[in-house]
Amino acid sequence: MAIYHIAELDIEITPRYDRTAEYLADYRIDSDAESDFAVTVTDEMLAYERDHAEQPSPEWAVEAIAILRVICDRVLERYDGFFLHCSCLMIDGMAVVFTAPSGTGKSTHARMWRERFKDRVTMINDDKPLVRRMGGDFIIYGTPWNGKHGLSNNISAPIRAVYFLQQGDENRCERVDAVTALTLLLRQTVIPADKRDLSALLDMLSELIERTPMFKLVCDISPMAADTAYQALIGAIEE
Repeated sequence: MAIYHIAELDIEITPRYDRTAEYLADYRIDSDAESDFAVTVTDEMLAYERDHAEQPSPEWAVEAIAILRVICDRVLERYDGFFLHCSCLMIDGMAVVFTAPSGTGKSTHARMWRERFKDRVTMINDDKPLVRRMGGDFIIYGTPWNGKHGLSNNISAPIRAVYFLQQGDENRCERVDAVTALTLLLRQTVIPADKRDLSALLDMLSELIERTPMFKLVCDISPMAADTAYQALIGAIEE
């Protein structure tokens, strides 16, 4: 029995492919305790992922995405959490989130924070982290699904700012209203078909927006972009 510790949950997973097991290996733990839930990948699940993939992938990668889909569903249904397509890092114990459509520059902006603030920054996840509402806070967690650069750590931190990135020739950061923030967040998560799950997701996103500064960050690829975003974070904390 293989147990993987992801987002403070012990999940039993039995991959079909050795390469899938290698992909998940950093999150595997030694435990004889009962898992929170189990993931079993079926032929039907693999067929679904193949049919909906943007491009052909190796079978192990198809299996990995099928596993992630089950985990996202279970976290939403039972554990007050959701998936968010973003790059996120921890600075001084705080998580900051950069989200936008693919190709906008999330990974590039996260790299600029690492270059600018150096040892103060630790990557949490560069592509597909999980968020859970825990004790009145929203905690973002590293997962094995960490993007083409393979940047993640099995760590977590409370979210203290969300930035919606937009490419530009200048650097400026401004607050966005709740309706705009909700619309943009919904574009970067999985919308459940079940009405009860959708209601739970909307409730969590609305609370996250209420508790957390939401910024539109127009930026170039200079170090000043990281400074602009960081100063907005500090200003929000000091309010």
